[in-house]
Amino acid sequence: MKGVGKDMVDYLQDYQFGVGVSGGAEAILHDVNMFVNKHHMNDKLTMLTVDFTNAFNLVDRTTMLFEVRKSCPSISPWVEYLYGHPARLYVGDYHIFSSKGVQQGDPLGPLLFSLVLHQLVRKINVECTLSLQAWYLDDGTIIGDTAEVAKALTVVQTEGSTLGLILNIKKTEILWPSCDGRKLRVGMFPAEISSPNNGVKLLGGPVSLDDGFLKGLAIKRAEKAVELMQVLSKLRDPQSELLLLRACMGISKLLFGLRIFHPEYVMEAVDIFDKGLREVIEGIVVCGGPFFGELQWRLSTLPIRYGELGIYTDREAYRYSFLSSRVQTLGLQDHKLRSGEVEFMDDNFNKALMTLQATLPDFDFSIFTSKDTAPTKTQSTLA
Repeated sequence: MKGVGKDMVDYLQDYQFGVGVSGGAEAILHDVNMFVNKHHMNDKLTMLTVDFTNAFNLVDRTTMLFEVRKSCPSISPWVEYLYGHPARLYVGDYHIFSSKGVQQGDPLGPLLFSLVLHQLVRKINVECTLSLQAWYLDDGTIIGDTAEVAKALTVVQTEGSTLGLILNIKKTEILWPSCDGRKLRVGMFPAEISSPNNGVKLLGGPVSLDDGFLKGLAIKRAEKAVELMQVLSKLRDPQSELLLLRACMGISKLLFGLRIFHPEYVMEAVDIFDKGLREVIEGIVVCGGPFFGELQWRLSTLPIRYGELGIYTDREAYRYSFLSSRVQTLGLQDHKLRSGEVEFMDDNFNKALMTLQATLPDFDFSIFTSKDTAPTKTQSTLA
């Protein structure tokens, strides 16, 4: 993958953000939400989220091998060796042949799958006039005029099956805050397709204008994270509990959510999470005994290099996580919304910036008031 990564990112163009792209899921979520926020009153638009049935396991290998030979011949011999002949899968005394899909855990799997999917993506791009088409591996997001989105869905249904990409209609959804009536016309969209009113989950994040939907999803994430942390006490080993808490629980379970949720929607979730985190830390430090107050709680959040526990709280992160994600994925956002219909510094960005500025009154935030790029590195020469 390292040898063909850059070429493949260029080949997949501005549509696939799950292969060789850092922050692709966050960039798609920010772009879609900015687009919805700006154009939600345009009742001619619709958003479609696409889901395939068991996509990686059913993708057509003949097409995959052909695309590898054509697009990245340098790895073709290796891919032919891995997938050129069906492998035997043994089940007790019997065996079946694996002749479809890509191997689970194969580092090349996402690329091989995306090469096949790209044929469908290009077909949609040619036949439909859309405002946005973005994919994160097999999860697609399409926005445009309602009739054009319906046409794109038809392309997915008819052309996708020939590539082993079978539409999972029960998990495919359409959404738009306003409706022009054409969306309800019989036959425009399949009867089984879901059409939620408040919002949808996309790539693990929300797309919605409904405050209740956004806050409720954030709270649900926080409660699940707290439930998981509370299981740690069953280990009865404080050192192992702390290690697991810092490595794969705690803030790490919510960090993605903090980067994609606007700060005003996560404040209640932050309180729930930090309260649960404090109870878990108290159990590790004093095993439920006395002498754990506000001072001890604050000390536990100091870095390990100061002799403390290095626990990171949601309250410390939620004010700037959303902003940092928006800034870090700016380049990708510009690529996807090439028409320039959405302003980077929209109302949500400015509100989040004001929230952060209130906590750091002495910091100069003027650097956030305009789009800019990092300066190019100058090479120094030895005399």
